Amino acid sequence: MVKLLRSIPATRATQAAMAGIVFVLVATTTYLAALYPSLPDLLPVRFANGLPSRWQFTTPIRVLSPVFVQVAMTLTLGAIGALLLSRPAHRGQSADGLRDSPEQRAALVTAEAVMQITLVWVLFQGYAAWALVRMWTSGRDGLGFPYYALQALGIVATVGIAARAHRRVGRPEPRPFVPEHWRFGHLYKNAEDPALFVPTRDGRRWTLNFGRPVAAALLGITLLVGVLGPTLILMLMLRGT
Repeated sequence: MVKLLRSIPATRATQAAMAGIVFVLVATTTYLAALYPSLPDLLPVRFANGLPSRWQFTTPIRVLSPVFVQVAMTLTLGAIGALLLSRPAHRGQSADGLRDSPEQRAALVTAEAVMQITLVWVLFQGYAAWALVRMWTSGRDGLGFPYYALQALGIVATVGIAARAHRRVGRPEPRPFVPEHWRFGHLYKNAEDPALFVPTRDGRRWTLNFGRPVAAALLGITLLVGVLGPTLILMLMLRGT
């Protein structure tokens, strides 16, 4: 049979998180765009003894930087969620049938957690936009205690969401060992297996099926988010006049 690329239907929690992300993105963009004309020509970005010591010119790119961070997180983590929900399926197979196996339920739960974590940090950037405007217009040092408190709360929420997803996924059912499907002892590679998540050899944990190109894409996006993304954002924020 000819194989097609299908998507497992997302859970309601995943769909709600996606809707929340879009709403916060639109709200943050509208807020910053509306206040842009009233901002000073120079924005204080560093302080010494409570007074501004370094400024940046007011430009749309600098003012909308929280939105760019939101968009970057949404696109990269959203791509991970989409990859998790994709799998090759035989022609004629129903969409509901794609979510029956333990492997695909693991993908559903993981995608749901990824989008919920994305919503947490998109919300945090929404508050960061408000805190930045307050700092720029008042000339007061820092973003305020609530910024750091919400940052800590976001970390706690992220850990909680990840732990809940781990419990829901549970331990997989071990499969019969097929030597041809394992490389270097622990790397599973089977292009004929439509599952993205598969049990490890001992059946204690989950691993990726590197027989599917999606697995390599997931690793690449994860490295992009974890290494390159923060570096570029830091370089942008530290640029001065």
